[in-house]
Amino acid sequence: MKIAVAAACLVALAGCAGMQPLLDPKPAPIAASGTYYCWRDRLTDEGSSLGCNWERSADDACKSTAWVSLAKSNVSGMPRNSRRCENGQWLVTVTSR
Repeated sequence: MKIAVAAACLVALAGCAGMQPLLDPKPAPIAASGTYYCWRDRLTDEGSSLGCNWERSADDACKSTAWVSLAKSNVSGMPRNSRRCENGQWLVTVTSR
């Protein structure tokens, strides 16, 4: 019985080991030009990049908790105010080149 419990615990821990934290910084997945959205209150100026929960659609940005840094050299202009999410968050947009 103890072996079965130990095996079940190991299986549960192995499943958790592959999970990433919600605010794990990651490089920007930007290959194509287009508009990107993020929560206005999460936007940070990191010197050569803009950190936020950047997503390709406003709907995805309203739900997103991922942290992405966009190189300023990949965006045209500064972030602009966009719209409000159902959860009350205001979005900003940038356009990538």
